Amino acid sequence: MFRTIVILVSTILAVSPGFADDLRKSERTCRLVFPEMPSGFPRFVHLFDGKDNHRVYLSAVNFSEVVKLRPGDITLVMAPEPISDPENIPSGYPRLSVGEGVRNFYLFLSPDRDNKSMPLRMNLINLDEGKFKIGNTLWYNFTNHLVQARLGKSKLSVGARKFAISEAPLPKSGYYRAEFIFQPQSTGNFRRITEQQWWFDENCRYVGFVVDRGGRLPKIYFFRDFRSKIEAEDDGGDE
Repeated sequence: MFRTIVILVSTILAVSPGFADDLRKSERTCRLVFPEMPSGFPRFVHLFDGKDNHRVYLSAVNFSEVVKLRPGDITLVMAPEPISDPENIPSGYPRLSVGEGVRNFYLFLSPDRDNKSMPLRMNLINLDEGKFKIGNTLWYNFTNHLVQARLGKSKLSVGARKFAISEAPLPKSGYYRAEFIFQPQSTGNFRRITEQQWWFDENCRYVGFVVDRGGRLPKIYFFRDFRSKIEAEDDGGDE
């Protein structure tokens, strides 16, 4: 299933002008997320940007810390140890080209069991343009199903292999009810995925992923992203 992710991740995504302004004050940044990290996978990896090695802690339940990368056209390499010889990098280490114009992004990591050297694949989600305000959630649907949801006072509908942005579920921080349904293969009757109480932080942006794990129901992953808040604090200002 994850081989088809590249269809989506090449799409240019986005943030509100305010968010973009915050990010442009700093160097190029990214955050990593690995929601389906295999059991026993190393918790620390090294992200090599052609010059520097960045040691990154991988969590199955949250984003990594913000990683600052050098500008320009780069090729990222994921390695289990720091790379000391750029001319002799093992061929099996995952690689990803990042163009000069891509300044701020997520790296969505997915399992690649065919790669014996390092069983993962890096998928780029560009955050440089568009509308992604504080309180909103950016949704990626990596399935062939139509997914709909009621999120507090907000509604969501995201088609197969598409992305969408849902509005803040509440005007202020608090708990809200999240109800998800899906239309298998985007046809016929809808079925319930889950109904839960979720916490909303009015000062955060969120990212949600819907993936197919081969089971009866799609799996939903939901993460908070404090990146713009961190950037604003680094600059000594407020959002």
